[in-house]
Order: sequence, then structure tokens, then C-alpha cells
Amino acid sequence: MAETDVSKYLINYTDLAQKGELGELVGREKELERLLHILLRTTKNNPLVVGIPGVGKSALVYGLTTFMASEGAPEFLQVKKVVGLDVAAIMLASKTEEDYAETVKRTLQIVVDNPDAYLLYLKDISFLVNMDTNPENKEPAKFLKLSLMSGKLNCIVESDTSNFVAYMEKDHSVMSHMQTLFLEEPTVEESIQIAGNIKHTFEDHYGVIIPPETVKIACQLSHRYVKQRAFPSKALDLLDDSASLLMMDMAKGLIDPSKNIVEPEYCNRTIAEWTGIPVEKVDAEDKQRLANAEKYLKERVIGQDNAVVVVANAIRRARSGLQDPNRPIGSFLFIGTTGVGKTELAKSLADFMFNDETALLRLDMSEYMERSAVARMVGPAPGQPGYEQGGYLTESVRLKPFQVVLFDEIEKAHPDIMNLMLQLLDEGRLTDGKGITVDFRNTIIILTSNVGANLPAYQRVDALTQYFRPEFINRLDDVVSFHQLNEEHLRLIVDIHLNKLLKRAKNLGYSIVVDDSAKDWFVDEIFTSKFGVRALKRLIQEQVENRLSFLIMQEKVKPGQEVFLNVHPSGRRLQIYTKTVQTTVREEIAPVEFPNEPQEEEMTTPPETQPTIQAQSETEEIASTDMPSEPQKIAEQPQLTEEIPTQQPIPAEQTSDTIQPASQMPTAN
Repeated sequence: MAETDVSKYLINYTDLAQKGELGELVGREKELERLLHILLRTTKNNPLVVGIPGVGKSALVYGLTTFMASEGAPEFLQVKKVVGLDVAAIMLASKTEEDYAETVKRTLQIVVDNPDAYLLYLKDISFLVNMDTNPENKEPAKFLKLSLMSGKLNCIVESDTSNFVAYMEKDHSVMSHMQTLFLEEPTVEESIQIAGNIKHTFEDHYGVIIPPETVKIACQLSHRYVKQRAFPSKALDLLDDSASLLMMDMAKGLIDPSKNIVEPEYCNRTIAEWTGIPVEKVDAEDKQRLANAEKYLKERVIGQDNAVVVVANAIRRARSGLQDPNRPIGSFLFIGTTGVGKTELAKSLADFMFNDETALLRLDMSEYMERSAVARMVGPAPGQPGYEQGGYLTESVRLKPFQVVLFDEIEKAHPDIMNLMLQLLDEGRLTDGKGITVDFRNTIIILTSNVGANLPAYQRVDALTQYFRPEFINRLDDVVSFHQLNEEHLRLIVDIHLNKLLKRAKNLGYSIVVDDSAKDWFVDEIFTSKFGVRALKRLIQEQVENRLSFLIMQEKVKPGQEVFLNVHPSGRRLQIYTKTVQTTVREEIAPVEFPNEPQEEEMTTPPETQPTIQAQSETEEIASTDMPSEPQKIAEQPQLTEEIPTQQPIPAEQTSDTIQPASQMPTAN
């Protein structure tokens, strides 16, 4: 292929600079001067610009190109043109990998043959060193490497830090002909200056005005909340996105087009959209809600007022911006026996902040008792299985930095995990297995433990020091003790859990009426239980949900029908029954008996509120709702019925295995 045919694959950056299409370089005067010094050298005059993504490596080269095209540049550099490869065009024109490699080599030959006329700009280091990710550049890399070593090539190369360490630094033959320039990330003050000089680009594009105060806020917010990216790129992106948000508001008619000023509030809204962190200005409604945070939390967490106040204060500190910016929003150790509300408070906090109690990152420390479990939390080391996936804790927080993190039963964790907690609680950050620093400063850290829960308050400190080191306890914001609940608290908790069940049943079309005696029965069972409130969910499941679901499957309870729940006359369990009104005076009561429950003695004298029951030879038989999976023995018992002379007898429902009388009639409310 002729030389004239491949010259079109060279990008002339000098021509672009003369047309003003490369932009201007701001705040990198020292780095630009150092770059010129390297190019003017007699040996190792090939700069290698190294830096993390977003620090402005390309902008520095573009600034160099603009300077070389000006009259102020040394004459030696003015005659040189900065050129690069149009790789996309070459790939489109090549049919095979061999055609691609040949076209690249012919294009580069133009530069090699004229070292005094061209300065080659390489954005991809795979054209100099072999990389597994770009095998198609293997042959061009050999050609360029030989040209560089022979002194026939003058180039400037850029590389991110990871590729430099992995490939460039190991190739000593290439590094011996290049001079490294490490480009550091600018500070917040330098970024404000850079963004202030570049903001006119966004103003001209959008037709808006970006005040200096907005530029300052954009740099400060991106420094605090966007840790995964570098200055000045993240600050400029924030300004760009904020100006775009203003244009959308004007297009929707929300903003008067004459008020085309990008206020700092748009930067706050953009950061909230990027990270999920609520940094918007707190309006009057939110202020009132935050002021009443204790009231909301106490509706779900009963009897633990001290713990609720501590957590509510942490929420208000976060939203007001007064908390320490270098530590998590709050870090608490909840001490208490099982079933007193430790986990429930964490869920309530997540629900209050995100309107979703599942927005809670929960780690059960019983799963992290081995040394190998540390890798699951922060990610395996390089070369280990699962390295690319990262750690469960670090990846979850990196993707969603604003959330509640619960470490349940922290005393069971391996000592190596406790060492990680020291850094997390003190500096609000962790480094995962891939070397990425994850920011925990916008999280609320809650640790729960049963250590010393049964001891008096003055003895709990000694118990804690036996399990946790002093430096760990000192890094916590507060150690909150959860005390035992009394019967009054338990009654309120029973109401909360039963109301949840009633709400679910109502959505399905069923109406459940709970007698006060049933609530008292739940309270007595919990109060005497060793498992605290956790036993309540199990009791509701066994005594109500299982029974009611069985009746629904048998179609004995239908949507729209009232179901009543009260205590069985024996007092040992609850019973469910329905009422069918047949006259304005009397009611027929159909009790529900389960065969897998113990049989109580027959009541010879029914309660005053029950209908009169007498044993007769000619009676109506009422069969119990026997579970088909549990065979029953045939029991011979007297058959009972109600004396209701003005009504028809109750229709018989009889199973093939057993016939049991409705010997215990519930009170009809």
C-alpha cells in the first residue's frame, strides 16, 4: 500500500490545536514545563505520562500541542507536528488481523522516517508492549519498540497507573528510552481554579450562567461524595450534569427560562442521583420529619427509648452536615439479650431513611468465624478464586455508599475481622482485595452483641473488655444497652405484630377479629419464654397463620367472612371460629379443632357467654378440621349439640377417619 494511501490514518493534533478544537490547559503549568524539558533532551526524550484515570493526562498533551503550535515555543518544537493513530478507521478498513497489522506498520513508518517532523502521541501502550488485552497490536508493538530503541522514533505516551505497573515498568528495554512523568491528582483548590477557567465551555453550550459559588460547591461535593473518580474530571462532570439538569427543568416549565443560573442546589441534586446520598437542601417537611424521628422509631421499637434517641441524633447530624466528615455517620454497639429489639431498631432506621426496611446490609458474624471468611468480606487476594468479584461488604458499600450496615453478633467474628473494624470505625474506609479504597463515611454502622446482657449495668463494662479490645470500644460512638421488656411493652409489641397479620389478611379479603384474651395469652407466653419477642412471630405462625391457612384451603373460611380469635377454654392455646347469623336473636358457632393438638377435658359447665350445650342421644355431629397428613385414632366421645328450638340443626361435616364433637364452644363476641 502506498504511503499516500495510509497518511489519512494519522490524526494531526497540531492542526486541531490551531483551529482551537483541543481546548486550553489550566492549572498544569509545572507539569507542562517538565514535559517541555523532557522533549528538549538529547537522550530519553520520550515522555511517559502516568496517572490514574481522570487526572488530565490527555488534557496535558493537548495543552502541550497548543503550546508547540504557538510562537512562544522553542523553534525545535515548532517545526514538529503532534500526530496520532486513527485506530478506528484502520480497523474499519482492514478485513483481517494481518491487514490491520500491516496498515498500522505502514502508517507508523511515515513517522519513523521523519523523526524531526513528527511527534507520535500514543494513547494505548499496547503499541509499545505486549498486552493480553490487545493481541492484535503484537506486530506493530515489535516494530515501534525497535524504532524507539534505535532512536528513530520520538513519541509521547500516556498510561494509567495499573497498566504502567503491570506492563510498562517490567519492560526495561522500553523504559530505558523513556522518561516518566507522574501526574498527580490536583487538590480541591486547584480543581476550583481549573473548573472556574473551563466553565465557560458549559455556559456557551447550554446558554446558562455558572456562578463561582456553584463551581466551588461542585468541587467540594465531588471531593466528599465521589471517591471512585479523580479531580478535575469528576468536578467538571458534576458541573456538566448540573447544567443539563437545569435545562431539563426549563424544558418542563419548572423554571423560568430567564432564570438560567445553575444554582448550587442543582449540584446537590446531581450528587443525590449519582450516589443515592441525600445531600439536597432539607426542606420544611423533611425538617419536621427529622425532628420527630424518635416518634417514628418508637412506633416500631417499643421500650428502648435510650437507644432510639441515640440513633435519631445520628440521623439529624448526618442531614444537617455537622457530623465528622472523616468518620461514619454513626457507629454503635447494641448490647442486650435476644428478642429485645436490637435488629428491629436497625430495620426501623433503614425504613425511616430509605422508606424500605430491606435497604439494610446485614452480615451475620456467625458466618465469619474462620480466617478464610475475611476474604469473603473484602475480597480475595490477587490470583485467588473470586478475585474479580470483590468482597461482599466492600462491593455492597461501593455501589451503594449511603446505607445501614448491621454486623449481627459481632463477638463471634474472627479476630482478623475485628482488626478490619478498627480501620473502618476510625477512618471510615476499607481497602478491598483489588486495592480499591471503599468509602464508609456515609454509612451507619451498627454492631449487636449478647455479651454481658444479663449482667447489671456496672458489670457490663468489665464483660465487654474481656471480649473486645479497648481500642475497639473507644472507636465506637456509643455502647447502647437494651433492657428487658415488661408486660406493658409486650402488649404493645403484640398489637404491632397482630396488626401486620390483620393487614395482610384484609388485603386478601379476610377479616380477623382478635379478642383481648388472645392478646393477653400472647403476652403471657412471651413473658415466660427465654427467646423474647422473637418467639412472638413463631407463636402467631403456629396459632393463627397455620390454622387459618388450613381453613382457607378447605374453603371453610371465604373472603368477606369474619374470623374470630380468642383463648380456648382450657387456656392452653388459641382457637379460631366463625359466626353465621341466621336470626336476629341466636347465632350458630362453628369452632375449629386441630387433630395434632392435645385434647383437653370436656367442660361440664360452659362459660356464661356461650350458648347452652347438652348431651343428647339425637344430636348433630360436627367434625373437626383434621389435617389429612396426620392420621387420627377413632375416639369415642359423647356428641354434643346446642338446644336451639327455633333453628334448623347444623349441617354435618364428617371425615372418613374420625368424628369428634365440638366439645369446646368459644365465646361468641
